[in-house]
Amino acid sequence: MSIDALKEEMAHLDLKSRKHLVGYLLSLNEREEDPEYLAKLGRKIDDKDPSHWITLEELERRLDLKKNDQPPE
Repeated sequence: MSIDALKEEMAHLDLKSRKHLVGYLLSLNEREEDPEYLAKLGRKIDDKDPSHWITLEELERRLDLKKNDQPPE
């Protein structure tokens, strides 16, 4: 399948599906760039120390997931 055909297909996806696809593509990039990515991710997921966690709000801020009318800091 060509890139143009993929773009056409993606244009018809709903917002939630497009966000899922973006996350998947970023994950593929990370795995390809860093062979230890999955092991590192697993260690982070399994980390039981709350001092290493961030809040959902902080995650959204870091990833710029929330739409707001304020300019970035």
